[in-house]
This record gives sequence, C-alpha cells and structure tokens, in this order.
Amino acid sequence: MNRVTLLLTRSDLERLLDPADCLAALRHGFTAPPARTEPRRVVTGLPEGSATVLVPGLIEGVPAYTVKVNAKFPGARPALRGVVCLHDLRTGELLALLDSATVTAWRTGLAAALATDALARPGARAVAVVGAAPRPNW
Repeated sequence: MNRVTLLLTRSDLERLLDPADCLAALRHGFTAPPARTEPRRVVTGLPEGSATVLVPGLIEGVPAYTVKVNAKFPGARPALRGVVCLHDLRTGELLALLDSATVTAWRTGLAAALATDALARPGARAVAVVGAAPRPNW
C-alpha cells in the first residue's frame, strides 16, 4: 500500500510535539534492550570544518526505523541542517521526512532532563552546572 510521505517542518513539529510524550518516548528508547542490529554512525568531513552525518535508529517492537541525515555548518545559524527519514520496517517505504535540527534540539534537551532526573538525589531542588567543554568539531 502506497501512502503519501509526510513532510514535517520545524513549525509543524513545534505545533505537534508534546514534551511529556517525547520525554516518555525518549525514556523508552534509552531503556529499551539493544537492537539486534548495531547502528553505525557515518561521519564524512566537508571543507571548512563542516561535516555530514548519517545516524540510523531502530527500537525493538517499533515497526519503523529512522535515518537521520545531517550536515553541520559551524558558521551558519542554525548550524545543523538535514532531515530525519522515517521508514516502514517491513517494506522500507518512506513514511515521513522531519526537520532534523528540531528533532535534534528536542532530543538533546530532553536527554539532559532525563539524565538530570536519573542522577539527582531524591528530594533535590537545585542543580549546579560547574563547567562545560567546547563542542567537538565533527
């Protein structure tokens, strides 16, 4: 059965995504057993410190898989450009294309929230950020 591929822009994603639902999905992904197929990130350098990255995603029990295709341009704003391709796991059909900068920003922020929650002492009411390292140039 051929379906229409959804195109979800930044505006679409910001309107449709619910932080609590995304947090629950991310928690599920982080705690899911490892996939039988080990994902392999592929990084290819481009001139002037830019790079492209392919990142596959697969979770046991989810009938779809993703491939995130990013290009990073450190001098541009936003620096990250690309798409997340959502495919049907059984047929390979392309189900949706999502703005990868938005998906990545949400995932990064929510992953930090999950890590903070997991590492916090019970009853903690404050957090301190002591330092930060510069981002690697991939």
